[in-house]
Amino acid sequence: MLKQRVLTAFIGIAVIAGMAALGPLSWKIFVYLGSLVGVSEFVTMSGFRWFSFLAWWAYAIVTVMLWRTGWASPIGVYVIAVSALVIPVLVRNHVSFRETGAILVGTLYLGVGAVSLSNLRQVGDGWTWLVVYVLTIWATDTAAYFGGRWLHGPKLWPTISPNKTISGALIGLIGGTAVTLVIGGLLLEHFGHWPQLLWLGLMTSFAGQVGDLVESAYKRATGTKDSGKLLPGHGGILDRVDSLLFAAPFALYLIESLHP
Repeated sequence: MLKQRVLTAFIGIAVIAGMAALGPLSWKIFVYLGSLVGVSEFVTMSGFRWFSFLAWWAYAIVTVMLWRTGWASPIGVYVIAVSALVIPVLVRNHVSFRETGAILVGTLYLGVGAVSLSNLRQVGDGWTWLVVYVLTIWATDTAAYFGGRWLHGPKLWPTISPNKTISGALIGLIGGTAVTLVIGGLLLEHFGHWPQLLWLGLMTSFAGQVGDLVESAYKRATGTKDSGKLLPGHGGILDRVDSLLFAAPFALYLIESLHP
């Protein structure tokens, strides 16, 4: 299992770096296709089929979010919100407002994360920043996993994720931040803003771990072990990119603030 996890992680990083190197458009298409898979897994975890009416509605929302720059305008947000209210009426209450709302929140979370990942490639030195960001998340996850197994200690949040420990979370934070400083310092020699890199590493690593807990909480609430079976040793797409998606908006905001 561990060999599968490591091998899948390395292949994933290589694929991400390669797709991003092809250019912003190729990266955007790659992120878009991945987000559709993520949405299908979220819909399935919520108790609906990937080809259900709610699923196609969620696919449409993610598509608009990634390919229409004005989706976050007042009218765009209004249309998305109203569609959530109209769906139970259209399907004659075979889907409740609560279920529609849950799918909407999950879709917006995935969509905003995907948009942020896509936009990371478009900032100055976009490919380099994206590589630094992905390696930071990966290092956080890896350091937390091995650090927790090594030191043990009190559990971080046993009712949500029984295997995670406080020591693992702290080592993950340190490991992820260290990777941001080292890799960022090597690949962005001209940048030279170490305090900003330190802050970026801390925030990215922390947000990534929160994102992991959020997905664990949702899986536990829905009685799901893995979001899917696509990735050997990891489960589904969401099991692998939950941290990437959750932390991406924070990372994008911080990186864009460094490029006025």
